[in-house]
Amino acid sequence: MPDRDRAVELARQTPTLGVGVHLCLTQGTPLTKCRRILNRDGTFPRGLPRLFWRLRSHDAQREAQDEMVAQIEYGRLRGLKPTHVDSHKHVHHLRALHEAVITAAGVCGVKWIRTACETRIAGTPAMGWAYGRLAKLAEELKGKIRERGLKTNDWFFGLATTGRTDSATWLKIAAGVPDLRLGEVMVHPGDAGDVTRADTRLLAQRKVEMQALRDPLVREALEGRDIELARYDQAASGP
Repeated sequence: MPDRDRAVELARQTPTLGVGVHLCLTQGTPLTKCRRILNRDGTFPRGLPRLFWRLRSHDAQREAQDEMVAQIEYGRLRGLKPTHVDSHKHVHHLRALHEAVITAAGVCGVKWIRTACETRIAGTPAMGWAYGRLAKLAEELKGKIRERGLKTNDWFFGLATTGRTDSATWLKIAAGVPDLRLGEVMVHPGDAGDVTRADTRLLAQRKVEMQALRDPLVREALEGRDIELARYDQAASGP
């Protein structure tokens, strides 16, 4: 993605920050010659359906695996120690990429792979069909990850409230967080700046989610549940 080098530098300046590699196969340009999954202009296909159809062959899946390795190594060669991997649009949950992401993480020495195994929390919206399908694939991937000796989160939340995880939602999360070891709440905080809808559908929502993370009432509610914030590489979960 265009801003990757600035992101790497910001991470280097903040060594206490846990940084994962957000693998991308549906936007931007590749680091390898993975021609079987690219558009004619050399860019990644926008959207999951096109990528899905291009991953039907083993050769295409191997090219995707090589690209994942290259993306992880891009950060490692610049001084980062990735705590985990996940992916843009959750593409690593596609069954055709399960082996690729597990192998890529293992080859690069990354022990954690984030899975979007969405947990229902009372008072929050229900998932639609597409996200429900994703959650099922995530459970399947979770089992494969642990069978191979790698680690993943026990629970996850954020699919149903993407772009809408405001303070009120966080208070519901604090009240209904499952009694499991390690979970991740997915948010997209920030300032959209000069980013446009051609880049992402989440623009004004980023400020809303940033404000929620800074809300003292949210912090107080989470502390009241004895919830500890942790990086993936600091967590004691997995197999």
